[in-house]
Amino acid sequence: MVWIHFLLLFACIIYAAKLGGIGVGMAGGLGMAIAVFALGLPPGPIPVDVILIIMAVLFTCSVMHVAGGMDYMVRVASSILRKNPKYINILAPCITFLLTIFSGTGFTTMAVLNVIQEVAKQNGVRPSQPLTSAVVASQIAISASPISAATAAMYVVVEGMGVSFGQALAVILPAGLFGAAVASLISSFQGVELAKDPIFQQRMKDGLVSMSSEAEREKALPKGAALSVGIFLLGVVFVVLMLLFKKEIGHTLGSRDIIVITMLFAGLLMYWFCDVPLAKIKESSIFHGGYESLIVILGICWLSSTVIDIYIPEIKEQATALLTQYPSLLAVAFFCVSALLFSQGATSALLVPVAASLGCDAPMILACFVAVSGIFVTNVYPTSAFAVSCDDTGSYMGKWSGSFVINHPFFLPGCLGLLAAIPFGFMMASFVF
Repeated sequence: MVWIHFLLLFACIIYAAKLGGIGVGMAGGLGMAIAVFALGLPPGPIPVDVILIIMAVLFTCSVMHVAGGMDYMVRVASSILRKNPKYINILAPCITFLLTIFSGTGFTTMAVLNVIQEVAKQNGVRPSQPLTSAVVASQIAISASPISAATAAMYVVVEGMGVSFGQALAVILPAGLFGAAVASLISSFQGVELAKDPIFQQRMKDGLVSMSSEAEREKALPKGAALSVGIFLLGVVFVVLMLLFKKEIGHTLGSRDIIVITMLFAGLLMYWFCDVPLAKIKESSIFHGGYESLIVILGICWLSSTVIDIYIPEIKEQATALLTQYPSLLAVAFFCVSALLFSQGATSALLVPVAASLGCDAPMILACFVAVSGIFVTNVYPTSAFAVSCDDTGSYMGKWSGSFVINHPFFLPGCLGLLAAIPFGFMMASFVF
C-alpha cells in the first residue's frame, strides 16, 4: 500500500500544479477524499499554526495596504532600485535570511513577500526571481539560526560531544549564508525578462495583473502611510526580539502565538493612528488574494501530513540503515528526509541523534546540517505556496509551474545552494576544529 499512498500524493501534487492557484488546495481536497474515504487513512494533523500565522500576517498587511503603507514601501524600495532594479535579487534574500535568522521561523518571511512582488513587477523584474531567492534563503536560514527548533535539536546532541554553541554557529551560520547566496545568484537567471514573457503579456491584456501607472505611483499618499509601515516594522522587530531573547525574558510563548497576537495588535494600532476605514480592509486586494494561499496550504499540506505521518517510523528505519552502511551520506539522508517531512526541525530531531550514535563526529554533523533544508523539493511548502499565490504576473506558470513535481523555480537554486553550502561547511569545520 505504501506505493499507492505515495503515488496518490505525487499525482495530486502534479494535478495541483496543472490547476495552479486556488486549484492546488482543491487538488489536495481530492487527495484527502481518496486517502480517507477510499484508502482508509486517518487524517493527518491540519497545519493550523501555519494557517493562523498567515491569516494574521495577511490581515495586518491588508490594514497597512489600506493605510497606504504598501504603496509607501514600494515607493521607497522603487526609488532605491530605479537605477538598477536587479538589486532586488540581492536585497530580497538578504532581508528574509536575516528575518529568519533572528526569529527562528521562516513564517516571518511571509510579511514581506507581497512587497517584494510589487517592487519587482513595478520595476520590470520577473517576480519569480526575487520571490524564489527570498523563500529559499529563508528556508536555508533555519539551519543557520541560533534559535530555530532545528538548531536546538541538533545542538543538544553536539553539545554532548564537547562542542560550544559558538563553535557550532561558526560552522552552520557561514555555511547557510553561503548556500543562500548561491541559491539567490542562480534564481536571478531563471526565466525570461518580464517584458518578454508571453504569459505576462496575455495576463496584462486580460486585466489580471495589478499595475499602477506612473501617475498613481507619484500621487500623494495618505498621511498615515509612513506611520503604518513604522508600526508594522516595529511589530516584526518585536516578534524577532521575543524569540531571540526568549530565555532572558523568561516567557514560554511559541512563535505562533507571538506572531498572531503582535500582528492583530499592530493592525489595531494602524486603525487608531493611521485613519484606516474598517470597511475597506476586507476590500484590499491582499485580503482577497490571501484566501487563496490559505486554501492551498489547507488542502495540499494536509494531504502531505496525512500520507507522510503514518510512515515516519519506516522513514527513520530506512534512514538509520542508510547511515549505518554509509555514514558519509549524512547530508543525503538529511536532504531526503526533510523533503519528505517538510520540516527542518523534525528532520534534525529524527536524524542527528542517529548520526551521533553511528559514530558521525561533530564536525561532520555540523558541516552537513544545512542539508536539513530540503523542503523546497516540491513547491507546496507554506512559504513557497504563499510566494506563488501572491504573484499575479504569471511568472510561476508555464514550464515553471511544477507540473512535473520538480520543474519549478525553487528546485534548482535550492539544490545548487545546498551543494555549495555543504563543502563550504566542511571547510569552516576544518578551521573551527
